Order: sequence, then structure tokens, then C-alpha cells
Amino acid sequence: MLLAATTTRRALLLLILTGDGSSLLSAVAAQQQQDPEPEPKPQVVQPGKSTAPAAYRYLGCYNETTSLANTTGERALYGGINLVGSDEDGMTVEKCWQFCAKSNEKIEYKYAGLEYSRECWCATSLNSLSEKVDDSLCDLGCQGNKTQTCGGSLKLTVYEAGAGKQAVIGWAMAASAVAVGMVLI
Repeated sequence: MLLAATTTRRALLLLILTGDGSSLLSAVAAQQQQDPEPEPKPQVVQPGKSTAPAAYRYLGCYNETTSLANTTGERALYGGINLVGSDEDGMTVEKCWQFCAKSNEKIEYKYAGLEYSRECWCATSLNSLSEKVDDSLCDLGCQGNKTQTCGGSLKLTVYEAGAGKQAVIGWAMAASAVAVGMVLI
């Protein structure tokens, strides 16, 4: 008997069945082992859709600068600190944001960046040699949440901290200036 069966990859198998149909089941199982379902592509975490300790804004995917010719080997995100996630408590975007926001109360790190699926970099500056590249180059899922993008090979998923704070401070300063102007008149 000739039968057609569709696998999860929509491959058409033509099989000749003998006996009780065990040939068909064996062939389908073997095909599924060879063609596993692809993992979903990791996505950039958009602030506001997540629990962030401060207002963050996604800047994009940036190249690492340590291997560029004629440089001192300085990182793309320098002047700060870093955290590497372990196998037990893998890195996520939120974990990196929290680390950068709470790690040093005296220094406000302006940038949070994720690289190689498990590295978090907090910095006061973004190296001028680091260039924004296509977002598709930041293609690694976070070690602690594979649905989130955590950079790539020599590529960083970069967020800027404090965008919301600056807007609030700017509004408060404008309101104070108006109040002072009203008193002086």
C-alpha cells in the first residue's frame, strides 16, 4: 500500500507499508529526529513591556571594539563594571538592568549592554569606535531567557538608562523656572 505522510517540516514522505504500518511510524520518527523544530528567534526587550528599575531605551546592536586595528583594546562599553551569568542563574535583560542600576549608587551608569548571551556590561561611556550595526547581528538568546536578545559574537545589545529620569528632571526644572519667574515679576 502506498501512503503519503507530512512531517512537521512539511516534507512529503512516500512509503510502502508492510504488515501493521510500523514502517511508517519508524520513518516519521526518524525524520523528526533529523529535522527538529527550529528555536524561536530571540527578540529585543522593549522597555515599558518589562519590569525595569529605571527608564531604559533600546539603542541598537553595536560592534565590540576590543579587536579593532589601531586601538588600545578598550571595550565598546568602558568605564564601568560587568557581570557574567552562571549556568545556574543565566543572564536576562532585566537582570542586567538591575545590576547596572543597583551596583554602585555613587556612579550612574548610562549604558547597559549584553553580549555573548551571558555577559552584562554597565558603563558611563560608549566608545566612539563602536558603530551601530544591523540588529540581526545581535542574534544570541539570553542564557536565562532564550526569547530575549543578549548580543552576539563581538556584538552588544545596548540600552541607555535614565531617558525617563531626564524628562522628569527637565520638566521639574522648567516648572521651577516658571515659579521663580512669577516671583520675580
